[in-house]
Amino acid sequence: MANSSNSGHSDFDALYRYYKSHITPGYYLMAWKIDKDGNTVDPYVAPDGDIDVALALLMAHKQWGSKGEINYMEEAQKIIANIMEHLIYKPSYIVKKGINTTSSVISSYEIPAWFKLFGEVTGDERWDKAVEAAYDMFSHYYHLNPNTGLVPYQWTLTNGEATYSGGDTNYGFDASRIPWRVGQDFLWNGTASALAHDFPDRNVKWFIEKIEGKPENTYASYNIDGSNRATYYSPRNMVGPMAVAAMVDSSNQASLDLMYNYLRTLEPTTDWPGGYFQDTVMVMSMLVLTGNMPNFYDEKPYPKDTLPEITPTDATPPSKPLNVTVTGQTLGTIDLAWDAAADDQSEVTYEITRGSSLIHVTKNTSAKIDYLDPGIEYSFTVIARDRAGNKTYSDTVKASTVADTTPPAQPTGLRVRAASLNSLILGWSQAADNDMNGSLAYDVYVDDKKVNTEDIYFTSGYRINDLKQATAYSIKIVAKDKSGNTSTSNVFLASTTATDVTPPSKPFFLKPTKIKKDRVTLEWEPSTDDDTKGTITYDVYKGTEKVNPVPLTNTSFTVTDLTPQTEYVFKIVAKDAAGNTSEGYIYEVMTEK
Repeated sequence: MANSSNSGHSDFDALYRYYKSHITPGYYLMAWKIDKDGNTVDPYVAPDGDIDVALALLMAHKQWGSKGEINYMEEAQKIIANIMEHLIYKPSYIVKKGINTTSSVISSYEIPAWFKLFGEVTGDERWDKAVEAAYDMFSHYYHLNPNTGLVPYQWTLTNGEATYSGGDTNYGFDASRIPWRVGQDFLWNGTASALAHDFPDRNVKWFIEKIEGKPENTYASYNIDGSNRATYYSPRNMVGPMAVAAMVDSSNQASLDLMYNYLRTLEPTTDWPGGYFQDTVMVMSMLVLTGNMPNFYDEKPYPKDTLPEITPTDATPPSKPLNVTVTGQTLGTIDLAWDAAADDQSEVTYEITRGSSLIHVTKNTSAKIDYLDPGIEYSFTVIARDRAGNKTYSDTVKASTVADTTPPAQPTGLRVRAASLNSLILGWSQAADNDMNGSLAYDVYVDDKKVNTEDIYFTSGYRINDLKQATAYSIKIVAKDKSGNTSTSNVFLASTTATDVTPPSKPFFLKPTKIKKDRVTLEWEPSTDDDTKGTITYDVYKGTEKVNPVPLTNTSFTVTDLTPQTEYVFKIVAKDAAGNTSEGYIYEVMTEK
């Protein structure tokens, strides 16, 4: 939707720079949890976010090309490679719940239309297997639930196989995206899989009967057999994807019209039933419904000229919101209330700004402004807006949050998660604090000397390097809140090891660089080890058979004596000088005819 008349291009680039500023160390993927101040408080990865970012970069490449400040295609290919390497189970090719999970699956992370495009732009045929794995899952639940076709939120792999066991029956916020995910594949790629049509078609036919023609009465979750699960409504994230599902068959035209005419009346709001997740899913669905999310590789870029001007029929703004008052304050929130504004043609929506930033949207005449810092004065303005976009501003009101003078609780649960010759990986329990909106920061002291150069926000894996072998250290943790209040843990004793017991890192990014009838040349990224003076060697396995006669010190190897047109499974095992080993991920290769 970006063009020369708006800031879409620069906004996109700014968002991507933010993404890159929060990359999880060791991976080209974003940490999934960032606090309101931009601190990474949980470095683990939520795969659906990175999958969507890769798609967005491919769209940016199509729209603007990749010769500017950001090479969108190159960045997309890096992320796609990291997704395949770190976020796809092998050999099942199901998307992981996160980098370090070994069996957990979240169903809505399966996005076949995206995966097909990833395969096209990278030439990596493994994405075909990811598409196949996604449709195997959809097929399982399509036949398991013949009346609904609904898929649950999550399930687990069994011994690496997709048996769809160990899950739940919850079709709710996460799973509500699936009819859109599958319907989009049908709209983009046609009927390569009949299920791309039949699966969302079954979903929407059940849904329309269930809601009895009233989208606004859609519950927040159902069981996969179609029975009600939640007792409250959340229509936006449910109706949007079901409307996309309706697009797969002309017999759903009346249902599509019903849902579209409902969705088009809604505005994203901060208050329930709006909100970040619900409105994001609704907007994404509306892009599909309105033809603004085509299979872009078959489309021309959006025109660079300005959009046509639309002359509003309503030029009269609402009346001014009066008597904006502060009705309550806490450490991190301020409550505002005001008199209703009037408009001559439509319902009034209220936007609340803090300084110059829009922070809240509501239909009500009151709002709780949260995620504020303690003891700070803020300025707020209430803006009355009608449907035509006319606005009237209130007088500015100033208010302060309550000051915080209470220190956090003492950090406890200090432990060594791993010890090596010259490093310790620490963990401790998150300390409690009276400011529920703020993220506690931590400092680590070793023998009374602070060792971290930046604040620590993640408590499950802080690594201290450059320690002496077989040496005991006194460690303590200091917790500090946003107001500067601190508390200190008890002293904890921990020792580095006398011998090397830590395996090297996994050998990542195994790939074939040459494929012939009787041989395959493999390359991979080198491993690292805590013993920096030792040598890492590698063994190459074809299935369970080691094929290199002597340990390798380089990161490439040609496997010979293979059979033409045969699929082989390879993996690399890294070994350090002490004999500790780590296995890389498998790679499946088909030899030439």
